[in-house]
Amino acid sequence: MSELFDQFIVEAQDLLETAGGALLALERDPADRASVDELFRAFHTLKGASALFDMAPFTRLVHAGEDTLSLLRDGRRGMTPELADRLFRVLDQCARWVAALETAGALPDDAPAAADALVRGLAGDGAAEDSGAAGGEGEAFPWLAALTAEERQAAGDGRLTAIGYRPDPECFFTGDDPLALFRRVPDLRLLRIEPAEPLPAPAEMDPYRCVLRFHALSGADVEAVRPAFRSVPDQVHIAAVTLKPAVIPIAVARPDSLAARMLEEQGRILELPGSAVERDSRRAAVARAVAAILASLGRPADRRMIEAACADAGTLHRFLAEGPARLPVPEAPPAAILAARRALRVEPERMDALMALVGELSVVKGQLGPLLRRAEGGELATELRRDLKGFSARLDALVGDLHHAALRLRLLPLARVFDPLPRLVRDTARRLDKTVDLVLEGAETEADKDILDVLGEPLLHLVRNALDHGIEPPDRRIAAGKPPGGTLRVRAFQDKSGVVVEVSDDGAGIDPAAMRRAAVAKGLLAPDAAAALSDVDAVRLVFAPGFSTAGIVSDLSGRGVGMDAVRAAVERAGGRVEIASTPGTGTRVRLSLPLTLSITRVVVVEAAGALYGIPVALVGGIQRVPRAAIRAVKRAESVVLRDRVVPLVRLRRLLGQPEDVRARETDCVVLAELSDGPVAVAVDDVGERADVVLRPMTGVLRGLRGYAGTAVLGDGRLILVLDLRELL
Repeated sequence: MSELFDQFIVEAQDLLETAGGALLALERDPADRASVDELFRAFHTLKGASALFDMAPFTRLVHAGEDTLSLLRDGRRGMTPELADRLFRVLDQCARWVAALETAGALPDDAPAAADALVRGLAGDGAAEDSGAAGGEGEAFPWLAALTAEERQAAGDGRLTAIGYRPDPECFFTGDDPLALFRRVPDLRLLRIEPAEPLPAPAEMDPYRCVLRFHALSGADVEAVRPAFRSVPDQVHIAAVTLKPAVIPIAVARPDSLAARMLEEQGRILELPGSAVERDSRRAAVARAVAAILASLGRPADRRMIEAACADAGTLHRFLAEGPARLPVPEAPPAAILAARRALRVEPERMDALMALVGELSVVKGQLGPLLRRAEGGELATELRRDLKGFSARLDALVGDLHHAALRLRLLPLARVFDPLPRLVRDTARRLDKTVDLVLEGAETEADKDILDVLGEPLLHLVRNALDHGIEPPDRRIAAGKPPGGTLRVRAFQDKSGVVVEVSDDGAGIDPAAMRRAAVAKGLLAPDAAAALSDVDAVRLVFAPGFSTAGIVSDLSGRGVGMDAVRAAVERAGGRVEIASTPGTGTRVRLSLPLTLSITRVVVVEAAGALYGIPVALVGGIQRVPRAAIRAVKRAESVVLRDRVVPLVRLRRLLGQPEDVRARETDCVVLAELSDGPVAVAVDDVGERADVVLRPMTGVLRGLRGYAGTAVLGDGRLILVLDLRELL
């Protein structure tokens, strides 16, 4: 059923997206019958499709959602913000499960408990949704069964509050600090931190992605713990549990026996850190040891059951205490399911256009043979040159059209990254007790799929930042003479250099004076340097990593949390970030990105006899500057360009090349527009502008800093494309 399973994954993602949009519309207008019907159809289709596979928790949850919507359709239940919250949590859980099915081929181990809690919430028992199986530690919090005797002793027996927190992988972009949340938990007795997924190699790890999950125990009651996680209610599970004393597998041996202590030690071995290969080797060794110990006690067990029980320490403890009856051995999912899938849907018209061009190219290719035979036959050069020129022009036009058609296959509308924004604005504004009107413009603007992947996280962060720190609470807006509800506008359009996305709000704006004071207080700038900054440059300080703390953002009522991460993500894709703000009026952030990452337009420059490329997106202008106009203070140089004093650097010096000793009256200067401000780069000469395919450095050159990659020009010459941000 592999093909059917693949189809279910794709359709489930579409259905969940449709359901989310319908639920937003229904919350805005509870009388919208069409939205109720659309939402009901999505849940009904998900229920029928999931029933084809062994995923009972998924089916049970969407069935409960369908029952709730049936009551809405019949008028026996009304739509409320609280019910919308619960339905959104159901959709979020289903989305996480679909992602798990896509990567692992199976639902997570905690799926039954999660489904039960959400089903109780839909039934109207909101407390049950949070408290889960309050008395059973293994049912709602299976990790409790894996606690060691030392951990149980440290936490204490009796009634405790258990916390299970799986942060959003992009939590650093949304301003959440998982460890800071636990610092606010009263009477915290135990905190366990573990990877939520297999960790990549250090060189491949994304520092802006959270791949951890947190388990904790507190001696305070549930209501005292809950406020610490009020900003992440959809990512945390809090419940009262009764922690029992440590249980040695009595079903296997006496608590004081040597065999019991040996089996307990096998569980600790499974908890040791290490690579995936090391953990697999340890599991195999533990399985052999457990099988031998059980055999020596006269209680042999099936080897497959033992190997399944050695998946982790908690499963092994349950197996030894309860026996194999409750431990089914799962069948391995097909390899096709385990492989990551990245589907790209293409409109049939675009594929037809591409195939038509391929057919024309084949026809033109057929003309090359007769031309070669005519050349070999000694035909007059004039006639042959004319025909070859026509053939070349036709081939160039076809290759250009083919290139354009191939790029269009990868172009997708920005609606793909705009779709999550209404839900984000709804949830965040509700949490902050603000009224915000979201205006989306240009969702039909198209960009390369890779650009959309780059744009998604920074855009979510900018919207969250505008809601949290830009738009004021209603009482402050009224006091300032503004309407109580704020407006957040996200606009996208294409310009000559690529795609542009603007995020603007009518909030408090950023105070340049406050930014200067904060820069001095953080030690980022000396007082005289801060005073010399213009208001525009002071506002740009939000991109400095030193401002990425919640305290500074709160004090300034401006942008700061992770803006350096936003800039880094956009600049890695060859784009740039601009910000403009007026205190009391609002802030606008502009993200400019290339239309595609597969083709890069560069300006070819020369330094010390070698050719280099500078991405056109960074070039603000090229001109020749008299050497007399260049000011020098020791080795630092500057020049006035466009009525601004701009620092000047020489490309030869940046690349470690010998200085140019030739006597010149002028220098050729490329004005590079970087996020930190403009920089003039002096080069020996400037050549053509060219569209090139950028190939990243590989092999021993992979770690070479300052170069984005290599490219081949139309005449076959190889150039190095510079990464000016890194060089400077």
